[in-house]
Amino acid sequence: MKKEASLSIIEDETNHKFLMVKNLRGINQGCINFPGGKKEENETMDECVIRETLEETGILIKNPKQVGYVEFPEFDFYVYIYKSTEFSGELHAKEGEVEVFWQDADHIPYAQMREADSNFLPDILSGKYVKRRYIYDQNFHLKEIIEL
Repeated sequence: MKKEASLSIIEDETNHKFLMVKNLRGINQGCINFPGGKKEENETMDECVIRETLEETGILIKNPKQVGYVEFPEFDFYVYIYKSTEFSGELHAKEGEVEVFWQDADHIPYAQMREADSNFLPDILSGKYVKRRYIYDQNFHLKEIIEL
């Protein structure tokens, strides 16, 4: 079954920071990324990105704009990437799943991110729409990047 998910890049333009998470479990355990997760049945992707961001961080995003789409065919996983600059709420992590923090935009921890994330993020932050397929081997090492 095709697994669809959202990834939520939230930018605090006033303080020049991004909301990031450190994953505490699952395939991305120990990696730094952005809030997100799997789409539920009968849910739109816009609803998914808003729900997942709120569940993981306590932050309610408004007017998320899709800025990218990436595929991981070996894992049958398809991710819609959104960016938001409007948000409200108080920051708190989903216990046992993630640690959440505001990261200075000039010091994104690329070395602690998955290869795909560190590959597409600079393009998205420069204003480009990203559409890519990432091919990984069984040991989760990136083998190929295909522009779609």
